[in-house]
Amino acid sequence: MSSQRVPAPLAGLVAVVVAASVVLLAVAALQWQDEELVLLGALCALVVVSELLDFAPFGNSRISLSVALILVAGTVSGLPGVALVVSVAVIVDFVVHPKPLYKAAFNEGVLLLAGAAYVGVFEAFSIGYRGENWPDVIAPAILGAALNFVVNSVLITFAIAIDTRGNPFSIWNEKFRWLFPHYVIVGVLAVTMATAYQRWELAGVALLLVPLAMVWLALRQHAGMASALARRLQSA
Repeated sequence: MSSQRVPAPLAGLVAVVVAASVVLLAVAALQWQDEELVLLGALCALVVVSELLDFAPFGNSRISLSVALILVAGTVSGLPGVALVVSVAVIVDFVVHPKPLYKAAFNEGVLLLAGAAYVGVFEAFSIGYRGENWPDVIAPAILGAALNFVVNSVLITFAIAIDTRGNPFSIWNEKFRWLFPHYVIVGVLAVTMATAYQRWELAGVALLLVPLAMVWLALRQHAGMASALARRLQSA
């Protein structure tokens, strides 16, 4: 989104998303109880690293692995966990990549809405993330991650389309469609990390940092190829 005067439709979208995020933050605060502070602290630390290692294959949309860590927090601690980890991710991104405040608020709202969608799907199954429920947790994890992807990508697509006056279908197809399989993998990995924590605490989470790093490398490589292809098509 540009740094010029915000178009009225974009301002309206931002206002709605920010208002929804305020409601979600209030609900998360009311739901906060005896949360897994050790795990949430570790996830926040990993989010800082993830945001420092993010990349922008298409210039105006950045990609990081924070979404995986947000889903882990949502699996273990529900909406309160999502709110905490999302807030840390947005603050770090704002510091590392300075931007207008409304953009940071919009990003917070998008991530909160997408995280809440994941939590809603996961909790609807009433399974929990305990190890004895494996592999029953796979289905809600995949469905929740898919809905997280839809909410996240659609909101950002419309924001970009309004700001650039582009075609939202073309924007989504170019910038986000290729990410869907990665979100499915991230959903499975997130619930696996949550189950590993339930069994072996932080040692279980540490074991899964290697596959998480492999997903990041695959994303970066795929994004590089997609970006190069898009540039060639535009040149042609």
